[in-house]
Amino acid sequence: MTAAPSPPEPPTARSSVKVVKQRVTGGELHPPEEDRLAIEDPLEISLVAGTSGKRVETTLSVTMRTPGHDLELITGFLFAEGIIEREGDIDSIEFNDPVEWKPPTRARVTLRSGLPFSADGTRRHFAANSSCGVCGITSLEQLALSDSLVLDDDTRIAAELIHELPERMRHRQPAFRETGGLHAAALFSHAGGLLASREDIGRHNALDKVIGSQLLAGRMPGRGHLLCVSGRMSYEILQKALVARVPVIAGVGAPSSLAVTLAQDFNVTLLGFVRNGSYNIYSCPERLSAG
Repeated sequence: MTAAPSPPEPPTARSSVKVVKQRVTGGELHPPEEDRLAIEDPLEISLVAGTSGKRVETTLSVTMRTPGHDLELITGFLFAEGIIEREGDIDSIEFNDPVEWKPPTRARVTLRSGLPFSADGTRRHFAANSSCGVCGITSLEQLALSDSLVLDDDTRIAAELIHELPERMRHRQPAFRETGGLHAAALFSHAGGLLASREDIGRHNALDKVIGSQLLAGRMPGRGHLLCVSGRMSYEILQKALVARVPVIAGVGAPSSLAVTLAQDFNVTLLGFVRNGSYNIYSCPERLSAG
């Protein structure tokens, strides 16, 4: 059976916007000058599911994101939440028409006929802002992850390679260099080859875009790969990486206590404060090899 072609990406939208600012140094007010800020814009995702004879449409999520790679964002988001298992589970993604330079604000996702989905049974009631960690969770029980997600991955990584990941990721962050206001996530091979790097005002969105990019390219992110993220590492970063089966996660910032617990319980190598020639190992050091 031939796979359906991937839906087209919406027209490229700006990731930053010009503003006028005035800088104050000590007591001195400088003249107005131009600056650029990262765009934060809403995207409403609705889901059409069921059999061909009975389709039901549900508003699934409103997420605040930086426009660009929206197709990847949606695909990665649905995969990380267990709504789809592969890109072929999506029949189509339709965006509303953008106005002038503004990006689309609505996406209508049609799942393949017969794919099980229950709006009442979904794990979250999603309304995600750009810094969202677990904002869709409605009860403590929904934080629990299945034991089936425990990783069985004997990947070995050269310890010195970890130092290079943030810089390699930064080379693929043009919007960050322009605004200083975006997070990034990058996926690497076990040898350090860059597979995908994406930016977004939300760190969880950046990771969804990376995961979605791999699915849309016909590849499953996971075994033997390394993930590098900017900023802190929280529950949601670990949860998404676990679903994608990524065994090593390195972050420029600090992990949360729950992220460390998940990494230890689910056999993930978690590395934090990767900067200035050093890093901390919080779990599963056996995946790192010297020399």
